[in-house]
This record gives sequence, structure tokens and C-alpha cells, in this order.
Amino acid sequence: MATLLAAFAAPATAQQATQDETVSEASGETPGGDIVVTAQRRAESIQDVPIAITAITAQTLRDQNVQSVEDYFALTPNVSFQSNGSRDRKDLSIRGISNQLNPYADVRQGSYAFYIDEFNVAAATSNPQIVDLERIEVLRGPQGTYFGRNSVGGAINIITKKPVNHFEGEIELGYSSFDTKRAQGVLNVPVIDGVLALRASGQYEASDGYIKNIYPIGGGNDSKFYTGRIQARLTPLDGLTWDFAYSYSDEATGMRNGVPTGFVTATWASVYYGRTAGLIGDPDGVGFFPDNTDRVNFNRPQRVGSKYQYYSTRAVWDVGLASITAVVGHLKSDVFNYGDVDGGSRDFFYENLKLTRKSTSGELRLQSNGTNFLDWSLGASVGRDTGVTGQQTFHGADSPLCPAARANDCEGLAVTGLISDSATKYMAIFAQGTFNLTERFSATVGGRYSFEKTRNYAENRSNDILTAVNNRSAAFEDISPKLTLSYKLRRDLLLFATASRGFKSGGTQTSNNVNLANDFRPETLWNYELGSKFDLFDRRLRVDVTGFYMKWNDVQQTIRFQYIDPVTGLLRGVSGIANAAAADSYGVEGSFDLRVSDAIKLSGNAGYNESKFKDYRNALIDGVVIDITGRPLVNAPKFTLGAQAQYKRPITDRIDGFARAEWSYRSEMLSTPLAYRYTVYPFVSPGYHNVNLRAGLENDRLRATVFVENLFKARYFANAYEKAFYSGVQVEPSYRVIGGTLGYKF
Repeated sequence: MATLLAAFAAPATAQQATQDETVSEASGETPGGDIVVTAQRRAESIQDVPIAITAITAQTLRDQNVQSVEDYFALTPNVSFQSNGSRDRKDLSIRGISNQLNPYADVRQGSYAFYIDEFNVAAATSNPQIVDLERIEVLRGPQGTYFGRNSVGGAINIITKKPVNHFEGEIELGYSSFDTKRAQGVLNVPVIDGVLALRASGQYEASDGYIKNIYPIGGGNDSKFYTGRIQARLTPLDGLTWDFAYSYSDEATGMRNGVPTGFVTATWASVYYGRTAGLIGDPDGVGFFPDNTDRVNFNRPQRVGSKYQYYSTRAVWDVGLASITAVVGHLKSDVFNYGDVDGGSRDFFYENLKLTRKSTSGELRLQSNGTNFLDWSLGASVGRDTGVTGQQTFHGADSPLCPAARANDCEGLAVTGLISDSATKYMAIFAQGTFNLTERFSATVGGRYSFEKTRNYAENRSNDILTAVNNRSAAFEDISPKLTLSYKLRRDLLLFATASRGFKSGGTQTSNNVNLANDFRPETLWNYELGSKFDLFDRRLRVDVTGFYMKWNDVQQTIRFQYIDPVTGLLRGVSGIANAAAADSYGVEGSFDLRVSDAIKLSGNAGYNESKFKDYRNALIDGVVIDITGRPLVNAPKFTLGAQAQYKRPITDRIDGFARAEWSYRSEMLSTPLAYRYTVYPFVSPGYHNVNLRAGLENDRLRATVFVENLFKARYFANAYEKAFYSGVQVEPSYRVIGGTLGYKF
């Protein structure tokens, strides 16, 4: 009966963690081989944590050559992503809950939290470096108590490897398709024995890119990415651990990743072709996806990328019965687009865009130590986010929108322009207590009070004419509770039930439009889960299953389009946010980990998710009001599946050989809100299967691998994105990669 109940129950997924994987000295494994996680801000066995969580260890990150969020999302059920033309421009979805706000907003409220060593980096990146990490934890469902604001869908918690009290390091070199060269290294140095240690890590990657520009002077798809992190760990007193970190990342690509589809949306169909929207784009010498997967015809060079850096410090002081934790950090990020924006061989338009964001935050937390009748924690956090945008789209020599006064002579005139400046201040207090009522039964009660105040100033121009000014502010507050009941039917079988609430702050509009309210309301989400985690066959098989229902109210949806003003003839832009009445998301997710023998390991994950608008009768999509009640949410595939198999055995007394196969599947999904008006390709992204193979040799110091990713050259894309594209909206196509790595530890 217990196993039958577990089959219908749900969460936590230690997906790729196997019994012989090690994590870290401070938070590695329990004696029984369970992964230790910090999802509840204390070290616990993942099998005892009543949360739907996938924990991906350092060993799995290495085995699967995880380099980005796409790679570890392949190991996690009911997650997906949209890609917007470069490595760091990813919008993530957890259980169908994603952020549909303008990615270029000054201050953008998130739908998931993103933490590195307890410091919130969501304002800077959704795809940070995967170098020298202890593990990655993906938490599904609202995590408001500990992960705070804007975590209605879930949270991603990254834990880096910390400085240790001995000398060590490693170097790894890699080479793969498209002349992609990668080098990374780690160096750990003890400075004062038992008191101070330093650890540095970094990565550099350069590539010719997989897209060729056939225009002779339009630039290429080459890219460079480098990142570094330096950490210090100070232990001056018994019980006091004080960590310091500085991290810097820089990504630049010669052009955004994407090829044309031929589908031109309403405004640009009118501007370029004098027709209505549809598959009317000019092939422009390269054709359309899927026949064309790697060619564009840009007449002007581009430069697309981002930079970010952050400083953070975390101190933990164990005073016996309790511990005090303080985390403070500051980050700055720059996002930029320069050059061609029409995506064609004629010189229609080009742009300059730079968005600078800054975020400063701090948290103070006091919590009990050990296991008691009541395990408690309480804390407070404060922070401030700011953003400044400068954006101009210019007429090119062949612009079809030259004003009459500048006919045939408007090159360099700004057809549209935006200057904006926004800020958000926030504070919160939170508390959680777990009552261990018996050895088997526990009840957890938590809650968070949040207050936010936001302001926005924006000026819009067209042909250097001021068309709109906005100067608005608003304030919001919320209380988000959580209740979890957990029961151990036996030592290796946990059942739990959770009801929790998530909160995402509201804000003010940046555009004047009769269809948009002056302010938009906060989102709230109620999440109900049943979960189970259990082991079978002498702990060789571990299974996690979760069933959930989520009720999402006042869903924030971006409203973003351009149109020709019928009175002035100017190109006008609308960029704002509307609240859908409600949406529902429900489903089931699970994973397994099977140690068939010492040589063979199998693992897998599966997710089923139905996410739909329950009531949204007045959606403003590309300038048209549409009833999308009952339609699926964007970036919310119904099925996500994955499986991995690894075989490892000794080749000689000192060398092991291994082979690994990986398969993942994602079903059809809406790739952009434009799909609600244009219910066809490319706005509906088709499902796909992906297969990777890896093999290699290793010992305690050396490791050599070869790999093929996307073995069968599956043709798919995760998003369709719109600029002023002449040959239609663009998609970022998949491609096959063949390569190898060579690493050395010392």
C-alpha cells in the first residue's frame, strides 16, 4: 500500500545523484549516500526534504558536460526555456510558470528566483557560468519563505565549491564544431593554515559560430565568452565562517543567433510589403527555416552581448543552539544590441541599445541548530534594484519610413527612441518553523511579509519628436504563507503535502495606451502538492514523484508592438503590462535513479503539465484584442522527458573507461505571445527528441572525453523573436556539435 501511495504522490528529485557521487566537505552526502542540499537554508538529506527539488551534483555536471541552463534543464522535469538570440538571454519556465514581461525592461520582476551562494543574481543573468560548482538545485513551486520575492514558479539555487585548506587545482581544454575553443581552470591556495584560503576559477570560450552571413561586409556570428570568480574563506574563530566572492562575466557575439522564417507580422508586413501578416517574407538569398538553418544576409555588422559582475559576502556564526547568517551583495549588468536590426541585405534600419541594471541586497537570518522538537528560523531582507535604458532605432539608407521632409535623406535619423530610468525598493521579514511532533510526523509553518515601492520615468520619441512621457510610482505589499505536512511511513519512504503562496510585485506602465491601466497588479499563486520520495531494492533504486495544482491570479503579460500612427505617420511603440484574470497549472512529475550494478547506472525524469488561461478575454496581442481564455501558456510544454545511461569499468589497473547516452524530449509549445494571434508556425514550436553520446578515459588526475550532441541533427527551436525583420521573425535553430575535452587535476 505504501508503494502504491507513493506512485500517486510527489516531489523532490535528486535526479542525477548516485550513491558514489561526492558533493563537498561541508555538505556532501549522508553516510547512506543521500545528497545533502540547502533548499531550506540548512544542510539536509534530499530524501528528507519535503520539497520538489532536483539536485545535480558536481559529478553529474562533469559527466554530462553541463555548460549552460539548457543542459541541466534536460535533467529536470516540467521545465523549459526560451532563447532570445544569445547565450545569456534565456527566459525560464518552471511548471508552466514563466516570466512574460519585456526582457529589456529597466527593472524586471521575475517569476523564479536565481541565487548563487544565497545572493540573488536574477537581475543580472539566467545562465551563469558552470565552472567549479558543487551542485545546482532546481526547486519547483513557490519558494517565498526563503527565496523571497518573485519566486512564484520556483527557484534555482547554485552552490559553488568553496576554498579549502589544501593546495589543489585543475585545467581543462576543449575543442568542438565551428572552431570552438574552450579553456577553464581552478586554483585553490591555503594562505594561512586553518584561517584563510583563496580559490579562483575561470573559463574562456571563442567560436566562429554556426551561422554564416553571406553579405560581404555584414559581419559574422563569431563569439567570445569569458568569466572568472575569486573567493576567499576566512575562519578566524571557532564557529565563524566568512566567505567573500567576486565574479565577472563578459559575452559578445558578432550577431544574434537566428535565421529567418518568412512569417512577417502585421506592422512590418505593411511597412515592407504593403500586405497583411503571413508567410510573405523575401527569401533574400538565404531562404527560410527549416530549409535554411545556418545562413543570414545582414548588410550591417552587429554586436550583441552582456556583461555582469557582482560582489558578495556571506558570514555564518554558529553560537551553539543557533546560527546567525548574514548575506550582502551588489551586482551590475550591461545588456547591449548594436547594428543591423532589419535582418536583411537592404539598409532599412539599425539600432543602438544599452540597458544597465544594478541591484544591492542584504539578508540577516537566525536559525536553530540540530534537530529539535521545533526547528525554527527567522530573518529579514532589504534591497534596491535600478535600471537605465537608452535605445534608438535609426533609419538606414533604404528606409521605407522616411518622413516627407527628409525624403531619401533620412539615414541616421532616429525613427524611434527611448530613455528610461526605473527603481524598486523592497523589504521583507520571514519565519519558518518545523514541529517534529513524532519521529515520523512533522508539520512546517512559514510565512513572508513583503513590501515594494517602484517608480518609472520614460521618454519616447519618433523621428526626434517627443511622443510620450511617463513618470509614475506605485507600492505593493503581501503576506505569503506556507504549510507542509510530512510523514515517514518507514525510514526510506517519505510522504508530504504542501500548500504555499507565491507573490510577484506589480508596477507601473511605460506606455500611454487606452487599453492599458496606469498600473499593473501583483501576481499571486497558490500551489498545492502531494509528494513522495522512496528507495527500493536495498537503496539501489530511488524514486521521486510529485503531483501539483497551481492557481495563478492576475497573471502579468507583456504588451509589446509597434504601429504606424494614422494621424502623424510616425512609427509608435507600445510596451506595457496587462493582468490576465487567472491561469491554472497542474500536472505530475517524477524521476528515478537506478544503480543496476557498480558499472551500470540509469536515471530519468518525466513531467506532464497542463497550463492554460482560465480567464483572459481582452488580451492585446500585436495591436489586436483577442479572447485567449482556455489557451495554453507560453513556454509551457505538456510533456518533458529525459533518460540517461552510463557504463563505467576499469580498462587497466589505473584507468577507467566510460560511455554515456542521453535522451531528452520536449513536446510542442507556444514560443511567444504572438502565437495567440498567429496560431501557426513559427509561433508554435514543434516537439523534438535530442540524443547525445559521450565516452572517455579517466583516472584520479587525467580525464579525456569525446562527445556528439544532437546526434541525429534534430531540427528544433525554443523561441520565435521579432525585431524589424524584413524576411520574417527569426528562430534560433538547433545544431549538432562534435568535440572533445582533456582535463588534468593537481
